[in-house]
Amino acid sequence: MAAAADRQVFETAASWYVQFQSQPPSLAEQKAWQLWIDSDPAHLAAWNQMEQLQRHLGTLPQDLKRRALNSGQQRRQVLKLLLLAAGTGFVGWNVQRHTSLGNVWADYKTGVGQRRTISLADGSQIQLNTDSAIDVSFDAAQRLIQLRAGEILVQTGKVGDQRPFYVQTRDGRIHALGTRFSVHQMPNSTRVGVLEDRVSVQPAQSSTAALILNAGEGADFDSRHIGLRHPFQSSEVAWINGQLIVLDARLGTVLEELGRYRSGVLHCDRSARDLRVSGTFRLDSTDAVLANLQASLPINVRYFSRYWVSISHSVD
Repeated sequence: MAAAADRQVFETAASWYVQFQSQPPSLAEQKAWQLWIDSDPAHLAAWNQMEQLQRHLGTLPQDLKRRALNSGQQRRQVLKLLLLAAGTGFVGWNVQRHTSLGNVWADYKTGVGQRRTISLADGSQIQLNTDSAIDVSFDAAQRLIQLRAGEILVQTGKVGDQRPFYVQTRDGRIHALGTRFSVHQMPNSTRVGVLEDRVSVQPAQSSTAALILNAGEGADFDSRHIGLRHPFQSSEVAWINGQLIVLDARLGTVLEELGRYRSGVLHCDRSARDLRVSGTFRLDSTDAVLANLQASLPINVRYFSRYWVSISHSVD
């Protein structure tokens, strides 16, 4: 009976989430959603899991949204479609743990808004960003970090260890060549950035030669292809110091990044997304960042609840 109840909670969260992804909610819908969230801790846990799925999936497909809004569509079908898109199953979720079951069993993990530093036996250091999870597997042949989710900054040990050091994501493998580098598992690709020395990048399903990235270079890759090299600056890993540094960035992009560090909905209307933002912001206080943005940009920031914030372009 408990499993059935948990599944129903998840189905309800899925229904709310797809509906709100498809069109802005009315005030009545916002109030109804908030009442549901506040009525049981398991409801908030289910909602947080929907956000985790979204971060792994990226924007929900239009076909999924359209079918979910059909008048005859039931919540169970919404759940089925979401889990199919996520490549997972209900067994991978537990409302008591507030996270996917796969990440529950990770060797090291962080929650939303948390950061953590891990020191390994070989002298290497791994810094985990918000909502991240890794497994560590060292043996006689190799040193392997499996990035399950999120983002890490790696400083390989400098103690003369001759075993190769790898970071594995679902898209492929990064071979560290005595270096300091960042790896971010994104919804449809992996982003690598090098701060010191070099790394070698090899997509999982590609037979082409690996790409060598040098200090100051980055690239995105999926399981088959590697994108173009691009500059990679230390400001892109300012999160290790609890900072978000942006220069002439879109507000929509800044809010997407900020949303990784807080639970709930951070909605920005279309007319405000292309406003430009520059500054250094503290990730440990996302509400203060939103207040700062409101003070410096022509926007209104409205809190419908602790977990629902709407940003709109202000009209003089």
